[in-house]
Amino acid sequence: MKKRLFSLLIAFSIILSQFINIDKAYAGSVTDNSDWPTGPSVFAEGAIVMEASTGLILYEKNIHQTYYPASITKIMTALLTIENANLGEIVTLSRDAYYNVELTSSRVGIEVGEQLTVQQALYAVLLMSANEVSYALAEHVGGTVEKFAEMMNERAREIGCRNTNFTNPHGLPDENHYTSPYDMALITREAMKNETFRKIFATRTYQIPPTNLKKEARPLRNHHKFILKQDYVYDGCIGGKTGYTTKAKFTLATVAKRGDLELICVVMRDDTSEHQYTDTKKLLDFGYNNFSIYPIADLEKPSSSISESPFFTKYNALLSQNDRPVYTNKNGFLVLPNNASLDDAKKDIVFYSDAVKIDKEYTASGSDPADDIVIGQITYTYKGRYVGGADIIYRQDDSPNLVRASSEKNEPTPGPVQTQTPPVEEKESLKPVIIGAIVGILVFAIILYFVLVELPRLKRRNAFYKKRRHRKRRSDDDIFDFL
Repeated sequence: MKKRLFSLLIAFSIILSQFINIDKAYAGSVTDNSDWPTGPSVFAEGAIVMEASTGLILYEKNIHQTYYPASITKIMTALLTIENANLGEIVTLSRDAYYNVELTSSRVGIEVGEQLTVQQALYAVLLMSANEVSYALAEHVGGTVEKFAEMMNERAREIGCRNTNFTNPHGLPDENHYTSPYDMALITREAMKNETFRKIFATRTYQIPPTNLKKEARPLRNHHKFILKQDYVYDGCIGGKTGYTTKAKFTLATVAKRGDLELICVVMRDDTSEHQYTDTKKLLDFGYNNFSIYPIADLEKPSSSISESPFFTKYNALLSQNDRPVYTNKNGFLVLPNNASLDDAKKDIVFYSDAVKIDKEYTASGSDPADDIVIGQITYTYKGRYVGGADIIYRQDDSPNLVRASSEKNEPTPGPVQTQTPPVEEKESLKPVIIGAIVGILVFAIILYFVLVELPRLKRRNAFYKKRRHRKRRSDDDIFDFL
């Protein structure tokens, strides 16, 4: 308990030294849009541009209105499949998957009883919008389409969707199958956190090899024209999914990334195929031309004077700038309009007091050691709007280990003691410290020897010679008197 308390006290003191000049401010309940850039006019009835790392809404038009999503539904289908099945599992197309999907709808020609791997099926779904394969995946993962739809809705609620209800895995017309631009952006944002999804989502072409029923390979081409780079091109596009039915009209989900700024654009109920791309291009351009992103880890670095301290050198990582025990998650970002300065963003820092929270291992991306823990959070607001945040992380295996190692020496060890050879890296890291300690001891011994031995001897020697000179002087005076 004492060791844990000491570790937390060290962490808290370091935090205070890093953030001592911070002005805290809390987000208001009213958002001020007076300085927020005005977006373009688009043909789509509903549209949104969301920044991926923060979830910040850069542009909105009827974002909570419900629409039929058509085939952008398959983003959720693919995400659920990746999360609940291995890529090498075999998917067999059932009669229901073949006949319960409109024969004139988007397909890749998989026959009843034909087998694909989950990975091959995902490429067919996301690139060619294969409805029969979407149905087969739903049966494979959920057992039935109805059960899979329940899984879709449950996962949507976990993500934060509030205006979504899915009844099938493909998006073909159903009055009870709907979502909103905001919810669809949330789903896409969640899916893009998965590396397998990101890879398939960005693929231009793919080939399904021969199967148990087909000797010929099937070539697939992505329907999204930004990815295929035909007719329409957008610099930085890294993924997208098309959708169309007569009731839904044109729907399009697109993800683009330039530098650290990753944008998600969703347009729903657009009137023509051309406008879904021109609208998306205008909205993405609006995001890149009017907003900038800043890594919070760079903004929150401690002053260089900490690493310059004569008491904490590069051999002691307690307060070094690179290995300090408290740091900010590198995947935290701050997004601001270009007409705003960093000083306009108000910062709030919260430290968690809940022991359960502190004990919880930090496993999110951006944390290297598995035992790092989140002890607080930095959040930024601009005009009452949340514009970014990052976790404050405490590296448990830093300086507190030194305390733990020294205290364990005095604890009784049950049974025979086994000597363990320290790793080579630990020996190398301790070598400068050992050398410094030896030199210090030698210097101290020399000073002690001089004070205790040499200095008294010199005093006795000086006293002897002084006495000797005095005697000689008296002897000379006696001779003079005699004469």
